[in-house]
Amino acid sequence: MRKYTKDIADPRKNIFSALSCGRRIRIIEILKDGEKKASEIIPELGIDQSAVSRHLSILKSAGIIKFRKSGVNVIYSIADPDVLKLLDIAKGIVKRREEAVLKKLKR
Repeated sequence: MRKYTKDIADPRKNIFSALSCGRRIRIIEILKDGEKKASEIIPELGIDQSAVSRHLSILKSAGIIKFRKSGVNVIYSIADPDVLKLLDIAKGIVKRREEAVLKKLKR
């Protein structure tokens, strides 16, 4: 019989969980060039406003993005630029893995 261990409480898992969705990664990419209103993010994703709001909320809860209000507008930005480094590192890992697979196929 297999024993299951209790999940380890690690605050980093919230960041990785928030980054586990392609749409949320795309939101970060949209925001890397600067602040955006929600109304500017919605058409970029091609999904309805409620879904975008849910993704933004998850990213805010993880501390990846922040927001400020300007009149009736909510303006979003990246809370910590290190998240961009994290995505670049992941991109490098993927690229190297793909190159290794291609190298094996060429043999």
